[in-house]
Parts: sequence; structure tokens; C-alpha cells
Amino acid sequence: MSEFCTCTEFKNICEDHPTLFKLDDSYGWIVKWIELTQEDGYTKVHTYGISIKHCPLCGKELGDKYHG
Repeated sequence: MSEFCTCTEFKNICEDHPTLFKLDDSYGWIVKWIELTQEDGYTKVHTYGISIKHCPLCGKELGDKYHG
């Protein structure tokens, strides 16, 4: 995860939520999360992700695994 962003805020959130940000080969960096909903008597799991180009905490343009 060190190639995402080096800002202090990012380092702090990654300590609390280490799987929040992911580098995907197709989409670049994504923020990902899971939501649980009750539907028809069952619990359903929904996985979401949004591609991002800038650090949501400091605004710095994000690097990739090749260009830090």
C-alpha cells in the first residue's frame, strides 16, 4: 500500500482500515466497501468500489504500482 499516497492521514486510515483501498489492474486505485441488506428474509452481501485518481484525504494525484 505504500505506493498509494504518503500523507499522514492516509497512513492513519490504513492502520484502521487496511482493505479500504486496492490497486486493480483494470481500474487503477479503487475505494471498496461491503454493505449488508435484509431482503426477503435473507441477508444479502453487496460489494461496491469506486475508481479514484486523487488521494481523498490530501488531494495528491495517485501513483500506480510502477510510478509511485
